[in-house]
Amino acid sequence: VQLKETVRDVKFMHSGQFFACAQRKYAYIYDNRGQEVHCLKDHTEVNRLEFLNHHFLLCTIGDQGVLRYQDTTYGKIIAQHRTKLGPCDAMRQNPQNGIIHLGHSNGTVTLWSPNMGHSLVKMLCHRGPVRSLAVDTSGRYMATCGADSQVKTWDVRMYKEIHSYYSAVPAVHVDISQRGMLGVGYGGRVQIWDQALNGPKAQAPYLNHQFRRGEIVRDFAFCPYDDAVGVGHSGGFSNLIVPGAGEPNYDSLIANPFETRNQRREQEVAQLLDKLPAEMIQLDPDGIGVLRAVPKEVQKERREKALEAQMSATREKREANLGKTRMKGKNKVSKRYRKKQANVVD
Repeated sequence: VQLKETVRDVKFMHSGQFFACAQRKYAYIYDNRGQEVHCLKDHTEVNRLEFLNHHFLLCTIGDQGVLRYQDTTYGKIIAQHRTKLGPCDAMRQNPQNGIIHLGHSNGTVTLWSPNMGHSLVKMLCHRGPVRSLAVDTSGRYMATCGADSQVKTWDVRMYKEIHSYYSAVPAVHVDISQRGMLGVGYGGRVQIWDQALNGPKAQAPYLNHQFRRGEIVRDFAFCPYDDAVGVGHSGGFSNLIVPGAGEPNYDSLIANPFETRNQRREQEVAQLLDKLPAEMIQLDPDGIGVLRAVPKEVQKERREKALEAQMSATREKREANLGKTRMKGKNKVSKRYRKKQANVVD
């Protein structure tokens, strides 16, 4: 598809039939034939896109520094938050809980939810602008790279730094594969680090690829369920083979590379029926559906208040009954018969 203008980011939506495209002024949605379906004029000057599959939410961030959430099922914006940290060019989602991670020019990474107007967590990760960040599939680890020529890995559960690596020049992009391999791109080089997230600090990269014709790496991404990585550079696009990067065992209920047209249609209907509301996006996904334990002091206070209210109601009812004037025998059968006979006129 030739759009004849700048394209900053592209993201597939709930299926391979539609994809969102961040262009020079607005964000657009196209179908698999390349035809324009929607023009999202509320999303202006967008730099990065993310799509939350379980919630059907399209998230955008750009030069205005405004994070927007749009529900793609009925086309309404459900939330928009001002980060107040200037233009943003680094955004990833946590696939475990749906939290959006943003990297800013002051070296901080903020975590956002559509239910809160301010950031849930704010981490100081680098001493310069954050160039890129990535979150692994389990949602436990995060990798960041900044203008200070450092690549760091973090434990998102404790917001603690695990390892720190130096690059010859500032890295421009990082990504994490399904099997936990860390990819770093800088200059004309792409490095793959194995077990760089949760194991001991690696001393040498697992794979090192240098482009010989002077190409400058711009972006790259691991291919899911395949041992390959696609690299976008100044000379075009290249594919690299990375053994052990992709998940070899796929679940056909989640991603079926051999699905038919009928299976894809049924899968789309099932996804719509299983859609989660945006209110369920929170830092701790295990807290959904769990009853909060009430302290014993609060339980005792509630019991005392309930007993006092019951006794007060009984006391008021007793006092109201005492105030009534009772006349016994007023409605007996003989009394009613005599009253009826008194009203008879001969």
